[in-house]
Amino acid sequence: MSAYETSVVIPSFAGLHQSGDGYNYSMRYARTMENVDVSGGSFTPMREGIRLAQTLDLPIQTLAYLHRRYSEPRDLFKTLLVAISAGSVYTKTLNGNDEWVERYSGLTPLEDFDWLTYEINREGDTDSEGVPSPVDVLLFTNATDGMFCLYGDTLEVEPVQTPYKFGVIARFNERIWGTGIKDMPDSLVYSAPYDPFDWEAQTEIPEDGAGEIMQPSWDGDSFVALRQYGSYLIAIKRNAVWRVYGTNPGEFVIQQQYGGGTIEENTVAINKAHVYMLGSNGILRYDGISVSPFQQDTIRKLMEEQVNHDALHHSTAAMCNGIYYLALPINGSVFCNAILEYNTLEYTFALRTNINVQSFLVIDDRLFYTSALNPGIVVELRRDQGAVLPCSWESDYQDLDNKSSTKSAFLLYALVEAEAPFELYFGIRTEKKLKQKVVMVKPGKPMRLHLNNQGRFFRLEIRSYSAIPFHIVGGVKIDLELDPD
Repeated sequence: MSAYETSVVIPSFAGLHQSGDGYNYSMRYARTMENVDVSGGSFTPMREGIRLAQTLDLPIQTLAYLHRRYSEPRDLFKTLLVAISAGSVYTKTLNGNDEWVERYSGLTPLEDFDWLTYEINREGDTDSEGVPSPVDVLLFTNATDGMFCLYGDTLEVEPVQTPYKFGVIARFNERIWGTGIKDMPDSLVYSAPYDPFDWEAQTEIPEDGAGEIMQPSWDGDSFVALRQYGSYLIAIKRNAVWRVYGTNPGEFVIQQQYGGGTIEENTVAINKAHVYMLGSNGILRYDGISVSPFQQDTIRKLMEEQVNHDALHHSTAAMCNGIYYLALPINGSVFCNAILEYNTLEYTFALRTNINVQSFLVIDDRLFYTSALNPGIVVELRRDQGAVLPCSWESDYQDLDNKSSTKSAFLLYALVEAEAPFELYFGIRTEKKLKQKVVMVKPGKPMRLHLNNQGRFFRLEIRSYSAIPFHIVGGVKIDLELDPD
């Protein structure tokens, strides 16, 4: 290359990065992007996922599952999907083609439930040798209807008598803990050990009974989430996090941690030693000592300019295969119509749009979601299956540390793999205009594209509206000319 020519190489792609002023950050990152999977440095369009064939007539507010270890179904059908929709409870097997079956009705419509799985021994249920027969159960609750139990053997649903109606529940040291109680914002309540139906205190042997811990903060705050975190329980308020230590009432200690809390219980998700959650200004992360803002500058433009903060109470999240999936309402939507994905292994952000999420469910390494727009459907989110989503990518503007020269005569090189020929849009935008061409990509054939544009600053733009999946192999190279003043 001469003094009047240069090259820019993008060896791989690394996701969303919105810090700074939009100039001269590495072109591996996108200033704005939608539906681009950058796992492993790739550029691959994201997928919508695969819908279950069976649907319900109305939206699913809560999706849960129960693995029935002790029931009769063969191994393939032991896991049961549980949906709460329009005040009714429905079940179907995870891997079967059976239809949804209503098991209970009369709940408050449009109410979300918190849930957990547990094991009980019914009184009188024993095997031939007199050993109690365990039953897998699903416990679910909200602060309006209270707690209910779905039995894994009979699939019957019954109310559970508790001292209060809990908004959230968790397991910790073989007790069920509840909080999120209307008009009692500072209470943490726990059951007797090994018995989710026993909420009576024991004065003679306190460790065998239930109890309650009051932790007021005198600032109008309230507990909104409970999670088991290693050998501890964390109780999260909107502006604080508390950690519970100990194994029985005589040893329980609750200690406030440094930092704030979460604005929405459903956004709390744990990945190994870290807890991720949504705060008022972006993602927060708890590391066992303190809660602190997490890479909020990296997604600043999205959170400040696109997210509808009036609808953030609909936000929900899940952790699956090391990726934190956070569903958000963007561009004025009143429901979650995008998923912000943070890859904790590769430290990259991606944004999935044109997708509507009501709730998430993780089963082993599989991620499911219910739709906020299409009533009664369940979708499994897969990288390699489902409809291909339209995708776009825009880098930061670049001046190549040479503001006194005009950049022109852009020549792009790329190699694209695909199942069939398709149209792909490449563009160079300067401070003056956008020069864009539509390329009919021939899979596996190196591509050379000339874009006649000029300006002191430029950025790369890539778009696809095709339904054909593709992958840009080995990044992109851009040759260009320099014309100094």
